[in-house]
Amino acid sequence: MRLQTNTDIYVFAALVTAGACSVVAVVIMLLYPRDEWAWELTLSLTLTTTITMTITTHIAKKMRMINALSDELQRLLARDRLTDVATRDYFYDLLETSPEAFGVSLMVDIDHFKRVNDTHGHLAGDAVIQRVARVLQKRVGDADIVCRFGGEEFVIFLRDRTVAEAQEMAENLRQAIAQDAVCFEGLVIAVTVSIGGSLRARCADIDEMIKQADAALYRAKALGRDRVAFHGERDADVPSMKAAS
Repeated sequence: MRLQTNTDIYVFAALVTAGACSVVAVVIMLLYPRDEWAWELTLSLTLTTTITMTITTHIAKKMRMINALSDELQRLLARDRLTDVATRDYFYDLLETSPEAFGVSLMVDIDHFKRVNDTHGHLAGDAVIQRVARVLQKRVGDADIVCRFGGEEFVIFLRDRTVAEAQEMAENLRQAIAQDAVCFEGLVIAVTVSIGGSLRARCADIDEMIKQADAALYRAKALGRDRVAFHGERDADVPSMKAAS
């Protein structure tokens, strides 16, 4: 039983107390003659109610505390501490328990991120990672998964999307990040991202999907960064951002 509110605690305590009183009442009626029931029931039920309600309420409050701590532990295991998006392990767990899930995986990498750290410091780098994570999380759907894959890399699983839909989403994400500079201690830090995409068929291997998206990402970077590339595309099909502008 999960006890989440004070009402849950008192309902639980009342139910246990009612059960204990019922047992005591039956025992009294079996062991004592009828003319002694009134006295024995009054005394026994008063004591049972007082003791059981007190002990059960205390136990219920401890159970509620344990449930809260368990929930917080699960949240810490599932959410990346810096960005509050899903962790890599949680991402894999979700997809492994949903082999029927169909969609597109996007590998997102912040371009020239080492330059940000070297120029402005690691705290500025953290602020950039947090801002990119917020943009990604804000623009995907409720059923989609955003996870921090490692360092400045993110993976997004767009559930039940076609490649065409995912390409449009990836391009929207790329543009949104390019237009959303980070203000850190008076500095304005603008970054871009490269994105690689791969389709995941139902029951397809997760690692293979990630591998394909990663390969597409590296192709996007090799072609000049700040662009979107998908597994199976030819280099000529990957738009140049300079040409697009």
